[in-house]
Amino acid sequence: MATIHRCVRFVQGMFLLLGTTGVCFGQGAIVSSAGPVHRGMGGASTAAPISALGALYWNPATISGMEHGELEVGMDLLFTQHRVDSTFGPFSGSTEAEPGTFPIPNIGWVHHLENSPVSLGLSVNAVAGFKTNVQSDPTNPVMSPQPTGLGRVSSEASFLQIAPVISYALTDRISIGGGPVITSGQVGLEPFVFGSANSDSTYSSGRSSRYHWGGGLQAGVYFIPNEDWRFGASFKSPSWMEEFEFYGEDENGAPRELSAHIDLPMILSLGTAYAGFDKWLLAVDLRYIDYANADGFGDPATYDATGRLNGLDWSSVMAVAFGAQRAIGDRAFIRGGYSYNQNPVRESESFYNVATPLIYEHTLSVGGSYKLNEMLALNIAYSHFFENSRTGPIVMPGVGAIPGSSVTNEMSADVLSFGILMRQ
Repeated sequence: MATIHRCVRFVQGMFLLLGTTGVCFGQGAIVSSAGPVHRGMGGASTAAPISALGALYWNPATISGMEHGELEVGMDLLFTQHRVDSTFGPFSGSTEAEPGTFPIPNIGWVHHLENSPVSLGLSVNAVAGFKTNVQSDPTNPVMSPQPTGLGRVSSEASFLQIAPVISYALTDRISIGGGPVITSGQVGLEPFVFGSANSDSTYSSGRSSRYHWGGGLQAGVYFIPNEDWRFGASFKSPSWMEEFEFYGEDENGAPRELSAHIDLPMILSLGTAYAGFDKWLLAVDLRYIDYANADGFGDPATYDATGRLNGLDWSSVMAVAFGAQRAIGDRAFIRGGYSYNQNPVRESESFYNVATPLIYEHTLSVGGSYKLNEMLALNIAYSHFFENSRTGPIVMPGVGAIPGSSVTNEMSADVLSFGILMRQ
């Protein structure tokens, strides 16, 4: 009984940490992988269920194909580098952001019911978000104090999903799975350009008044035609969120109530895996992320008559992930992965995305596991998001693009991931 109580307290503590984590990056705003095993495979798992977190993240049907039930706990540490350069006529400047280092925990649990084709799963993941913090800089035109420039730019968004899953093995070779997805999100933005400007042409800051809630669903299919090949496909609906409400203030410091619509996008995934080489597993995923039809992300980047920005005008993107795993003896595994995604931010939208510069395209990952015994394994992985940039003109409400001006966002990131896997 004491052991059960300790486990309950441990899981409660992880849920609390998940609820307060600040940021996550990957394919645009969407995290591309969950946990160190999945990260080491470059995020490829739609047809390669080698860990609870990876199986649950992209295809719920694959939990039926796992050899064992298990509990997996992972922690990512994210390090980002963001710089904003701008020019306006004869003036130019460069400012480094100070976003810091962020923890991103994940929990996945899979259980096979005894003498039954049914498998159960539960995942709790930080699935999307962004964060940056760029100080006001009078030597950098776009970062100069309001109303001349944007002033200090600070943004933070985190979206957490709780996803219970049930998977049913129709035969020894094919399974289906799915379940609801419950999403909680919190957003803060300064300046809050999604609200109308104050009477002095400045923008308020905006912090969501509470965690906001929404939901959706996911479903998948997993097919094993023979001992060597596996195929999978999955669908994640948009996460339809309630309207976000924010607290702000006007030019005199009086309170303002602000609002914005922000949904997470629909995602379609296809995958295949090959296990025909001795001690090797190879996996490929192809993904479509529909940012263009997600509220907030896909709405046009235009100002209305009050100076309110309607959206970020992100494009829908395709992404591909490659992963490989090799067994070293009976206890160790090494992994490597590569992923590429199209950039959701066009050059012309660079100015609108100073607070959301999620412009990564190429990512390399490596990782490994060591089994302490048949029940417990230690996992570690590292990913590097290669530096990328976007450059476009400064765009002002009521004026449009300023000739001869430019804003450049440059960003890169590194993620260290580690965790434990406990088999039943």
